[in-house]
Amino acid sequence: MRPGPCTVLVLSWLVAFNLRSGFIGLGPALPALTVDLGLSFSQASVLVAVPTLMMGLMAVPGGAVADRWGPARVITAGLALVAVGGGLRAVAPEFVVLLALTFLFGAGIGISQPSLPRLMRSRFPLRVGVTTGIYASGLVSGSIVAASLTGPILGHIGEAAAWRLPLTLWGILAGIALLAWTAVMRPWRPPDAPVPSHVPPDIATAAAEWSPWRDARAWISALLFAAQGLVYYLLVAWLPAIYGEAGTSATATAGLFAVFNGATLPAILLFPSWSDRLRRRRPPAIVASLLFLAGVLGLLALPAIDPWRWLWPALAGAGVSGVFAMSLVLPADIAPSGRTGVAAGMVLAIGYAASALGPVIAGVVRDVTGSFDATLLLLPVTGVVMIALAALAPEFSRERTDLTYLDTVEASS
Repeated sequence: MRPGPCTVLVLSWLVAFNLRSGFIGLGPALPALTVDLGLSFSQASVLVAVPTLMMGLMAVPGGAVADRWGPARVITAGLALVAVGGGLRAVAPEFVVLLALTFLFGAGIGISQPSLPRLMRSRFPLRVGVTTGIYASGLVSGSIVAASLTGPILGHIGEAAAWRLPLTLWGILAGIALLAWTAVMRPWRPPDAPVPSHVPPDIATAAAEWSPWRDARAWISALLFAAQGLVYYLLVAWLPAIYGEAGTSATATAGLFAVFNGATLPAILLFPSWSDRLRRRRPPAIVASLLFLAGVLGLLALPAIDPWRWLWPALAGAGVSGVFAMSLVLPADIAPSGRTGVAAGMVLAIGYAASALGPVIAGVVRDVTGSFDATLLLLPVTGVVMIALAALAPEFSRERTDLTYLDTVEASS
């Protein structure tokens, strides 16, 4: 018996949670890890950069394998790498071993992520938006929980090797998720053919030959994902420093940063669900982009003026997460039957390549100019670009009732 819709969504949320917790949880533990293992700052930076790099590099092969073998199998393999590679980082005796395990960990995230849009398309063909929002909220929740709990865990232990405990915890949680996923989804079951036999041969041939790299709609989706990723990671890395330069106290900065992160969770659920109800993708994507632009313009003009300073991070966080969620929905809209994984892989690969550049660009601009003013100017410029891309984004197909879409359900999903 195949698992029911609610079970699939719960497990997908749990998978997504564990694709972020061990990744984000490394950040607060990095200073203690650096001291304990005697690492240079360059070595420590590599440990943070590798997962993002692998998320981009492995997205393309991960999406292709998801289309070929089915998302349940690929998620099983990816989550196993996340649990083993991520958990064993806690016992790494030196940098080389830690780096190798980090590559495995990042590869697991990279191959798993394109399978989630593929799974939503196959199991919920008429509710891709709302179901994408649900599993994407797991990504945000994993980030928030890991960022919130890792610091207190380190502070409670207060030893040089305290960094090993939170990494162990995130590895164990990923292992529990792997066991639950495997027991319920049973990835050893053979998948059905991705395109049913009664679909006309010309449609099946066109689906097999389709490539997102030759589709303008896929490029628009990828560029939209890249734009939001660039500004999101830039803000995550440097927003506290930006507030610090504006004269905000450490306590207020922490609160403002929490507002930014807290606003991402409801938005990531709202915007794709709204797009399903509208049966349109562009209006929610445009509104989310406008919210982001309003937030960063406020941050640029009135970063420390009460009560407005609390509104700007909320708007920026809600806007960027709304665009993120809509970008995850689009691959399922543009791909023909059986090719969602490939589409998602292309969008994620380009998006995470750009995401890795955000903090670097901000840091270089800060070094060259001596302040974050020029970096702040990049944010509204990118916001305008996001609005333009959202206005050009692939629209919701009005032919969702044809056999080429409704019959893509796989037994392995």
